[in-house]
Amino acid sequence: MTRILIIVAAVFLLSPAAIAQVEGNPENYCRNGLFAAENGPFSIAVVTKGRANFFSDDRDCPNGKNCRLRSYLISGDEVIVARQRDGFACVWYQPKKGSETVGWIEASRLRVRTDDASSGSWVGNWTYYDNSIAIGAGSKTGEFVVKGTAIWKGLGDNVHVGELDGKASISDTELLYGFEDPPEDCRVTFRKAGNFLIVSDNMNCGGANVTFTGIYKRSK
Repeated sequence: MTRILIIVAAVFLLSPAAIAQVEGNPENYCRNGLFAAENGPFSIAVVTKGRANFFSDDRDCPNGKNCRLRSYLISGDEVIVARQRDGFACVWYQPKKGSETVGWIEASRLRVRTDDASSGSWVGNWTYYDNSIAIGAGSKTGEFVVKGTAIWKGLGDNVHVGELDGKASISDTELLYGFEDPPEDCRVTFRKAGNFLIVSDNMNCGGANVTFTGIYKRSK
């Protein structure tokens, strides 16, 4: 069966207000630009029961009338789960090629994987659209070296850039950049879910509108 993949939410530019209001937004919000800034914990889940449709986050959705969308996943597809509410899971689906699809899916159609929720090393080169992050091992246990570039493109030649160049340290299951005492202006939190690197920053790591926030894939 041909799979229909329709992007169910626009990619929003994260402003400082948007980052600050992740917890304050309506509980039914499940959107691209806010997904990586969720508190988590993030997990990997597999679609197990045939076709699983996406549901909107408009008005009284996802469990209201007319919330079911045409876009769907099939058995075996893997998603990143940010949180659950009212029997639905807010998920990010990343196909091998093309853009992600983000939205609500019935939690009963998903099986959370416990074998590789944070598998693999932090070390490597990671990409999310025009953004790139390189993580290398530091000189001490639990310490890493981070270098990264984030780009925001406006109209014409209006381009803003952000950079990461420093050390990051492990704190529980997170890798933290810029949180030393005293903390840097730019602060970034890295998390792992399966083979994905989930990145959120404080919108203070570059020029206007620049952010490293996103779901990164390991590049070859």
